[in-house]
Amino acid sequence: MLEPFVGEAFKFPLIATFLIAGLALMVNLISSLVRKRFTDIEKTKRIQKEVKEFNSELRKAMMSKDKEKETKLKKRQKKMNEMQMKMMTQNLKTSMYFMLPFFGVWWILIDAFGYGTIMAYSPVGIPVLTSNPFGLDSSTELNFFWWYFISSISFNGIISKITGTGLTD
Repeated sequence: MLEPFVGEAFKFPLIATFLIAGLALMVNLISSLVRKRFTDIEKTKRIQKEVKEFNSELRKAMMSKDKEKETKLKKRQKKMNEMQMKMMTQNLKTSMYFMLPFFGVWWILIDAFGYGTIMAYSPVGIPVLTSNPFGLDSSTELNFFWWYFISSISFNGIISKITGTGLTD
C-alpha cells in the first residue's frame, strides 16, 4: 500500500536500521515531553519514594514479627494504596494521550516495511529476539519489531534523563 511512498531504498537494512532507530529516538523524545507537560514529575517521585519507604518498613515489621508496628502500618496502608493509585492513574492518562497516535504510525510502518523484514543485525546471536523467536537458533537478524524495541529501550533512559522525566534518581 505505501510502497510508492517508502520506496525501495528503505527496504535495505542499513537505511532501515537508522530510520527505525531515529523513529525510536523521536517517539521517546515526544513521549517524554508529553509526560513532562501533563505529569507532576516531582509529586510522582515523592509519592513513589514514600510508598517504597512504607512498603520497606511494613516488610521489616512483618519479618521481625513486630505486631504492634505492623498493625499501626496496616492502618496507613489504605492511604498509601490510594496515593499509589492516583500516581498510576496520572501516568496512565499521560500514556493514553501518546499511545493512540503512536499505534497509528506503528501500523503504517509495519505496512511499509513488512513485519518480517530484517532491519538490523546483532553482533551476537540472541535466540529470543531474532526473526525466528520460537526457534532455538542463534540468528543475528532482527526484524522490524525487535529492532524498534531494542532501539526504544536504548534511547528511553537517555531521553528521560535529559528531559528530567525519569522516575528514578
